[in-house]
Amino acid sequence: MTLPGTYQNPSTKPCWVYCSSCSRCQDKGRYTKCNGCSGRYDPAGKVDVHNDDFCDCKNGILRWRTKEGKLLITRFKSNPFKGTVKYEKKSQDETDWDSYVNDMREKMDDPNFNPITIVEEN
Repeated sequence: MTLPGTYQNPSTKPCWVYCSSCSRCQDKGRYTKCNGCSGRYDPAGKVDVHNDDFCDCKNGILRWRTKEGKLLITRFKSNPFKGTVKYEKKSQDETDWDSYVNDMREKMDDPNFNPITIVEEN
């Protein structure tokens, strides 16, 4: 590990391209400017750079360097970019609740009204 702030946070660089599969930069390792970049989201700037730790999801391979330094490489069983998002139909209870909340917001003229409050007792 290095001291916090040793590296720049890669996600703030203009060349950062987010990979929705592994949450790293999908272009890490493809350019010479990537040599000093970890390719991971790192606000503190302290993730050590490893040349063999990069996003290879486009080829169907997950490469991951653990905190202990072990390199894991596995092939995806299916394409992580192929799926479709499916939504469950709202139940009658959920529909009734949403209707009640919308009515109360209208009556109270408060668009942020929430009938459920969480109170923390000390």
